[in-house]
Amino acid sequence: MNLQASTSSANTRVSDTREVCALASRARGQKAIFGFGWSALNSGSAMLIAAMVFVITSRLLGPEVFGTVALAISVITFIGCAAPSAFGEALIQRAQIREEHLDTVFWLCMAAGVVLYALIVMLSGVVAELSSQPILASLLPFIGLKLVFDLAAVVPQALVIRQMQFKYIAARTAIGNSIGGLVCVAMALNGYGLWALAMAPVVTSLVSLVILIWAANWRPKLQLRRDALRDLWRFGIFSSGNHSLHVINLDQLILGLLAGPAMLGLYFMGKRLTELLSGLSAQALYPVCTVFFASIQTRPDQHIPAFQNAMRVSTLLAFALFGGLFLLAESVIPLALGSHWQPAIPAVQAFAVIGFLGGLRVAVSSLANGLGRADIWFAFELLRYALVVIAIVALVRQGLEAVMLGIVLANLAVIPGCFIIARKLTGVSAAQYLGVLATPLFATAAMAGAILLMPLLLSEQNPVLVLLLQVLAGSAAYLLTAFSLSGHEINTLKQTFREGKAHD
Repeated sequence: MNLQASTSSANTRVSDTREVCALASRARGQKAIFGFGWSALNSGSAMLIAAMVFVITSRLLGPEVFGTVALAISVITFIGCAAPSAFGEALIQRAQIREEHLDTVFWLCMAAGVVLYALIVMLSGVVAELSSQPILASLLPFIGLKLVFDLAAVVPQALVIRQMQFKYIAARTAIGNSIGGLVCVAMALNGYGLWALAMAPVVTSLVSLVILIWAANWRPKLQLRRDALRDLWRFGIFSSGNHSLHVINLDQLILGLLAGPAMLGLYFMGKRLTELLSGLSAQALYPVCTVFFASIQTRPDQHIPAFQNAMRVSTLLAFALFGGLFLLAESVIPLALGSHWQPAIPAVQAFAVIGFLGGLRVAVSSLANGLGRADIWFAFELLRYALVVIAIVALVRQGLEAVMLGIVLANLAVIPGCFIIARKLTGVSAAQYLGVLATPLFATAAMAGAILLMPLLLSEQNPVLVLLLQVLAGSAAYLLTAFSLSGHEINTLKQTFREGKAHD
């Protein structure tokens, strides 16, 4: 009797444990869905506002003005690579954090901000002389204020993201970009030229800092603990390396110094459009997936399905956005931005291909960082960036089209590494990995057919009308194909949402 009771009790405990794990998994899934929704709103509002500002300023200002400001930003981000801003990701990834972790990272960032800003001021005259752009002597110290504001926001932002409170991130982005954009457009319309472009990122960073401080509801204490820094060091240092490779803009710096602001302006146009569209794909998905992978670190049985879902969403978004940009670039650029940007079309199309490939990278990036293997992703990105820099230096004298072809080939060369990393971290098979790509590839082919067919059917129509119909037809073809081939996955997401909601 006692044995029976003991066995029954043990079975009950096992059953309870399994139920708790299942409920926890569903709760995480639902939170991830809500998180992605807020993150998508955040990135979408940022893209919409930035796109409006970008179109207006692009019609008012030429490639050389954009190139000069891009060169200034490149110098600042290059110096800012020495900042410990990515230690915020270490705070997000760590299972448990203490008050001393937050204080240590905050004061470390502030000390770095003061030192690096002083360095920017000291070097501004030298950079102006080397680049033959005297305006940089005053432009660099001004835009350098953005670095200080961003470093002050590292810990508040980490706290907000750690709690998956993405609605505050969305508010920060929408309000910050709106105010920065309004200031930029007002100044551009009143003839301030490049200072209008310089003002926008500084104002946006300042407004974002204020909102994040309020949302985090946290104030630093005067303590800097070596043991707290040691806890975060390994992940933080590799994450800082990844962050540096992402924001360093060494490509822009080299191109600006070797080819001048005119070619850099055309290059920057393509890169900027890609960054705007990334706001609806990679930038929306990465923070949510990283936090989710961090929350299931101890549940290896969930790694493969979670990775497949992340990759499915990232490729569906990226293939649609960047495939569409590649196909429509020749029509969109002169109509939206003006005929003076026609020479930028090769750069736009090349960056569209790179953004297309980025759909494969974002899921692997969030997987590696979420599971605490920032070192692996750092090695991957270091190789990719090295190949890009080599391509620019080797081909810059051959012109912009040769440079862009080299950069595309550099990105293609490292794509197999995505599967190698995913397999190492999750054990995913080639069939499981490649199987996820079937739906977005078929949907992209359907979209391409619809877009290319429209001009043949409407050859005598107004170009604006043809472009609008291309966008509508391409979107409809993509969505219909994707939904028709993704019925099972959509039902799974619905079930996750409903079950999570039912157990709230």
